[in-house]
Amino acid sequence: MSTARVDESSRPLRILQITSTAVGGSWFHDQVRGLAELGNEVCAVLPREGPLADRLRGVPGVRVEIIPFGLSRRFRQLPGLMAAQWRLMMFVRAYKPDVIHSHLIIAMLAARVASVACRPALVVSQVPGLVHLRIAPFRILDRLTLRTDDLVLGSCRAIARRYQAMGARSVAVSYYGCDVHRFDPAASPDAFRREFGLTDDTPAVGMVAYMYPSKLRDFRQVGVKGHEVFIDSVPLILRQHPGAVFFVVGDELVGDGEYRRELERRAARLGVADRIRFTGSRSDISSVMAGLDVLVNPSMDESACYTVVEALLMRKGVVATDVGGLPDTVQHGRTGLLIPPADPSALAESVSKLLADPAARLHMARQGRDLALRQFDIAGTVGQVNGLYHQALATRGRRRALRGGSPE
Repeated sequence: MSTARVDESSRPLRILQITSTAVGGSWFHDQVRGLAELGNEVCAVLPREGPLADRLRGVPGVRVEIIPFGLSRRFRQLPGLMAAQWRLMMFVRAYKPDVIHSHLIIAMLAARVASVACRPALVVSQVPGLVHLRIAPFRILDRLTLRTDDLVLGSCRAIARRYQAMGARSVAVSYYGCDVHRFDPAASPDAFRREFGLTDDTPAVGMVAYMYPSKLRDFRQVGVKGHEVFIDSVPLILRQHPGAVFFVVGDELVGDGEYRRELERRAARLGVADRIRFTGSRSDISSVMAGLDVLVNPSMDESACYTVVEALLMRKGVVATDVGGLPDTVQHGRTGLLIPPADPSALAESVSKLLADPAARLHMARQGRDLALRQFDIAGTVGQVNGLYHQALATRGRRRALRGGSPE
């Protein structure tokens, strides 16, 4: 397992990038765009139309293909899904990619099956999170097909270690990068703060995350992103900072809105509904970050996390749970503060500490920005991925040459 960058080869590649989401997915968009900008021929395969496909169609040199692959427990949907999987296999055969690179478990499984249609292709799975391993059918299918991959990229060290332990043939750490230079820590907080009537000295604490309703046993009491923990911490923070205002930024990625309504009811039951602003989805995340003093991420399961990286780039105080890839970005006492998962008291204590000591908060935030600039610059992360492709293809070519030239 390695985090080292690999020198890029000058030979352009034909790359299939496959994901199973049609919304969000900035991490996917930025990687696809970056690989195309390096001169590769890139085709993005998505399961349906949506905002992500629309964004990708605006990227020069990127082809977008919609193939409705997926999985379902409903028997009546199986014929259509089998037909879509066959269509994906035929597309792979016709496209003849050098690399088949998939993200998210459903896309990973579909890509592994489809790769039989193009044996020479390098098969790469990049794993953004580990929630799927809590679901028995996904966990079993992942293990059964894992040896199909030539390379597994963990989007943080914890994920890479997990797949190495599961028996992946080759594993590397590769963070999902972003355009780090579009986040200006000197940006004015005025637009966001005036929108919500905040004075210059009003402490503002926010959580920026999609809301994921889940029927999984592990997330029945506290959702994947930990919104309940944040809401439960608010009365405790108000004891120390009675003037603070809190923001829940983001909405349900899928669902009918009931999970958000339950979170709003939770705030009302705690008597803090008037102190928490549920803003819904926002496209002006830089403006949101500029207006906050502290960003929290109380996730129960997480990778290195885009919003934490964005907060560090904006030199904001950060409190996050000590799970998954969050320690890769939030180094306790250096770039932010880490707390145990599902612990509102610990979250309240750490947020209060940062609000009470602006100098210490800024010192950590500066170091956090330096880390984010080094570790998450899209030019560096895409260059590493491109280099790993070439290294893996070259290694496999040498192995085949040795086998072909050896006596039988």
